[in-house]
Amino acid sequence: MFTGKRSNITGALILALHIWTATVAQAQMNGADTHDHKSFQCLEDGLKSNEFGCLLLAKLQLSRFPEGALFWHLSKFPTKAVAEAAKDSTGMVVEADGQVWLFSFGLNGAKPKKGEFVATVGPLQLTSDKLPAAKSFEIVAYRAVMPAGTYTRVHTHPGPEAWYILGGEQCLETPAGVMKGRKGESMFAPPTTPMRLSNNGSSTRSALFIVIHDAAQPWSIPTTEWKPTGACERLAN
Repeated sequence: MFTGKRSNITGALILALHIWTATVAQAQMNGADTHDHKSFQCLEDGLKSNEFGCLLLAKLQLSRFPEGALFWHLSKFPTKAVAEAAKDSTGMVVEADGQVWLFSFGLNGAKPKKGEFVATVGPLQLTSDKLPAAKSFEIVAYRAVMPAGTYTRVHTHPGPEAWYILGGEQCLETPAGVMKGRKGESMFAPPTTPMRLSNNGSSTRSALFIVIHDAAQPWSIPTTEWKPTGACERLAN
């Protein structure tokens, strides 16, 4: 007489296990260590239900970029319609931090002629000796809100990553050393660079970031080939 109830409980446990496994797998793919309470999880829909996390703003696939050094241009617009009208084939219109943004990619002097210009970030290196030639590229754009005292899992990207900091500060440690940035500043890193990003400030860090990667590969890849020294954490003390 308990068969049906036990079956329901077993089914619920199996479903819960599948959900937990999928959540852990996604967190690991996006550079989080689920066993470290200071580890920051960057899931694509994290900000939909949480105060901290990431939110995927847009994706764009391109077969090629203009010849020459590549830069990321950020501009603000009063409405989404006006931003869409100013967008070209390499542009992305996103809404973040209560603003409408146009992200465009091209030469250093190719920023949009309309809108409120905010920043140009780069040059962004697309190739690496460790990467095969890409047949096509994908750009992912995110907003991240990161609490003080947290850091990402060590990871790499099959393409360049770039940030524009909306609030707070961030510290990036790589094998080459440490880079720091504050509100209104930008940073970028070349492809295949092992890295750990920290919020070593005393307040919440908010930022926009993009990764341009080989469309045939995931945009973020956890790695154990390098271990950070803790330089960013020491700078906070």
